[in-house]
Amino acid sequence: MPEVPIIMPQLGESIAEATIVSFLIQVGESVNADQDIIEVETNKATMNVTAPGTGRLKNLLAKLGESYPVGGILGYVEVSRAEAERLGLDETNPDNPDAAKTSSAIAEPPRQIGVEPTVRGLPVPAHAGGASYMSPRMKARMHELGLHAADLSGIAGSGAAGRVTIEDFEKFISHLEKHKLSPASSMRIAVADAMRRSWTRPLATVALPVCLDP
Repeated sequence: MPEVPIIMPQLGESIAEATIVSFLIQVGESVNADQDIIEVETNKATMNVTAPGTGRLKNLLAKLGESYPVGGILGYVEVSRAEAERLGLDETNPDNPDAAKTSSAIAEPPRQIGVEPTVRGLPVPAHAGGASYMSPRMKARMHELGLHAADLSGIAGSGAAGRVTIEDFEKFISHLEKHKLSPASSMRIAVADAMRRSWTRPLATVALPVCLDP
């Protein structure tokens, strides 16, 4: 039975790769043409990859959490000979001795190469003023953890005039340690980086007075 490859489509004009989020269909299940089978995430949105034809999902080469380039093969769908002919992939010819080789080439899985996401880390320089005053004890604790005054901008202070105390800081740190940290997705990183860059752009407001008396 011919096998049609599942190709990572071009999901956007500037999209070069996408990350596998989930598999909507399990190996061995029947699929219809254009049915959603894989959920992927780009640095702009979450989208679905559809089945290239009607048949049975033969195997999946892609792995969850890994990124694959546009045009990469994510798996194979086993289709009937008639379906392969409809898709223009069945080139068998009884008069051609190389027909079997041509047909089997459809099912031959090439070497799958994953790619690293283009957005690496989250370079977000903190321009916030952070805490206006820190006690010597707070400064020593911050230096021990390699933090800066701007890192305190997200902590609600209980001291005078909203000052962050050492108790507030330790409570915040212990609260963070109770939660499991996981790497941010490429889309969240891209959104955060775009928001960071938006603050470096000059803001302009245009006002037009309108008389509403009449």
